[in-house]
Amino acid sequence: MHGLLAFLLVLLTALLAARLSPWPLLFLLALLAGAGVATGVRAEVVLPWILLLLGTLAAPRVYLGPRRRPTRRPAKAAKREGPKTTEETQALSQRYEILEKVGVGGMATVYKAKDKKTGRLVALKVPQERFVGDPRFVRRFHREAEVLAKLDHPNIVKVYDHGQVDGVHFIAMEFLEGEGLDKLIEERRISLPQATAILARVADALKHIHAQGIVHRDIKPGNIMVLKGALREDGVDPRGVRLMDFGIAAGKVLTRLTITGARIGTPVYMSPEQAKGQKLDHRSDIYSLGIVLYEALTGQPPFTGGYETVIHQQIFQVPTPPKQLRPEIPQALSDLVLKMLEKDPAKRPSLDEVIRGLMGPWEEEKGLPHPFYLLLGVEAKKGSVRLVDLEGTAARLISGIGSAPGHFSAPPLSVAADPEGGIWVSVFEHGAKLLHRFSPEGELLLSTGPYGMKPGEFLFPASLAVADGALYVLDAETATLSRLDLGGRYQGRFGGQGPGRGTFQDPKALVAAGGFLFVLDYGNRQVQRLSLDGRYLSRYAFRRARDSEELRLLGGVGADGERLYLYDVEAAKVRVVDLAGNLLASWPLPLLEGEDARSLVELLPFEGVLYAARRGSGRLHRLDLKTGEALPPLEVYAPVRALALWRNPA
Repeated sequence: MHGLLAFLLVLLTALLAARLSPWPLLFLLALLAGAGVATGVRAEVVLPWILLLLGTLAAPRVYLGPRRRPTRRPAKAAKREGPKTTEETQALSQRYEILEKVGVGGMATVYKAKDKKTGRLVALKVPQERFVGDPRFVRRFHREAEVLAKLDHPNIVKVYDHGQVDGVHFIAMEFLEGEGLDKLIEERRISLPQATAILARVADALKHIHAQGIVHRDIKPGNIMVLKGALREDGVDPRGVRLMDFGIAAGKVLTRLTITGARIGTPVYMSPEQAKGQKLDHRSDIYSLGIVLYEALTGQPPFTGGYETVIHQQIFQVPTPPKQLRPEIPQALSDLVLKMLEKDPAKRPSLDEVIRGLMGPWEEEKGLPHPFYLLLGVEAKKGSVRLVDLEGTAARLISGIGSAPGHFSAPPLSVAADPEGGIWVSVFEHGAKLLHRFSPEGELLLSTGPYGMKPGEFLFPASLAVADGALYVLDAETATLSRLDLGGRYQGRFGGQGPGRGTFQDPKALVAAGGFLFVLDYGNRQVQRLSLDGRYLSRYAFRRARDSEELRLLGGVGADGERLYLYDVEAAKVRVVDLAGNLLASWPLPLLEGEDARSLVELLPFEGVLYAARRGSGRLHRLDLKTGEALPPLEVYAPVRALALWRNPA
């Protein structure tokens, strides 16, 4: 019976919490009282529960409906009001009518205000409270005002006053309505003529600053404002640009300092000498302006990453030329940017030269003027297929990594060009079409070759070649070669897995020249020569020694119709043979920093030069075809995966 009493007490507690109707509770009350009497339990044990129950029954009960999460009522549109009154704004209101807070930066707050004496709108710059206790910061804060007060230039923000009111420090500057250059760049809302016109005005402002013996030290897009309505179709209103934020401006002899432990300057825009903490002069600003110009032209800064990574790049690395990222940039303008970014300050141009270079005019580069271009497949998000001239200057950037039309989920496996100027690209994308044809302008013309094993389908189209008006596709997974017409229609295939003589083991590359197909049969350590209809004709291989049957590993093949160029991986040399297999020459292939001697090599002989690219390297080696002498390599600025020749049909 004691167990029954305990059970009833627990049940009663649960029902009380559930807020049931009174009738079940009255019934429980009777049971509880009866159980207490029957078991002889003392009244003081049961009585509190009975009183609790009676109190619950006596309390008014209101139906609350089903339990729901509280919903927020939509807030009524609030009227725009001035900033809340603070000690800061209270102090400033002695001299200014504070209208609104317009921005909060890393070190200061900016208010829009009206000067009570003159009625003039001003921007009040007030240092944040955590910096006010640092006397060095306060001195530099007022130094900014003193520096700006000395300057009189239409493209430099004007300072009207500075001082302190009841311990609140401030600078009163002209109030400007506009947008920062950083926002215009990020939203891609400036054209090339507008970008150069804006930076020409900034360069002119810097000339004025430097003439006063002042170095700005923090040139960046966020410190350049373009006033509302100043942008024009072909440039900018000359008075519609302002250089701002001289908070770290200093005399020529000051080195990089710290403010409350923070490094001065923005690392992405620092000059090498500033990054190293050396003494600065006006040439540091020219470097930083070059970084801003680079970003304005290409949409991205030349160096990115964490603080220390960017510092290292600023000191040691040469950036990708702007024209490699955006071929429509005039060559003269691309060259100007690189001169401004010289690591040695003595090699940078003067601001007069910069202004002349920015004002142009530049030669318009229309179309593709050269008869031949190198066609590259590279690992890059933008322009994963590129046409570059024979000196390495980018002329077209096509395709890329992404979901836009003509973009793919991975870089190209191979590239080839057809006689009509079409650019063929093979990619690996499970469940999708793997072969694509582009126009030289980058328009996707057709897609074919679905993923699969049926005729006309492919698993891994590792290499492409064009011959006799047809596209040949080497599928490395099935070890077959397929023939398609230039409309992408399947015409047949041959080859397959095997030990040689028209079959292959792990084939890697395919080239076409002189009416033949040459297949790098990697697994069988040979190159096979086939007719265009797939008949086996001969093979090319090298023994490790005269008395050995073991073959050397071959990692590349190129052909010009009369000669074959084979990369001997084990010797890191290019072997030159005639079609009969006679060895004509052996040339060492230089190994540059970061290259792997055992990687596959793309080989392309053309007009007296053998172009060679180790896969994954960002350089094209060049060897003289007469002597084998190494010529200066070409920088590609992206890892190379494929190489071919494109002929201009125009």
